[in-house]
Amino acid sequence: MNAEKNLFPERGAIIRINLNPTQGREQMGEARPCLVLSHTAFNQVRNGLVIISPITNTIKPEIQTLIPIPDGYKTTGSVIAEQIRTVDLSGRWWKNTGEVLSDSFVDKVVGILRVIID
Repeated sequence: MNAEKNLFPERGAIIRINLNPTQGREQMGEARPCLVLSHTAFNQVRNGLVIISPITNTIKPEIQTLIPIPDGYKTTGSVIAEQIRTVDLSGRWWKNTGEVLSDSFVDKVVGILRVIID
């Protein structure tokens, strides 16, 4: 668990989180970077229940569900739009990186997800 457990992340934040255990082709990792997709108010009201997408080091523009993180951030790679997860931060190790991606970037990731599920 995290010492910051009462300071749940805002939408667009990049957090590092232990995603284990995983199954099949799910992204795994004990300290994987992930993008918080759920709205800040939801994260607070739900006491740290957040919706995230993992970040991979892979950058392949030809794969439309891999959204490259813009230049200028310490975290590099792509957000994996189709691999969303709802996680309870109160029961997992996690850490806020201090980086927050723009609303327009998060909207782009959510837009790709909408294409998949609509």
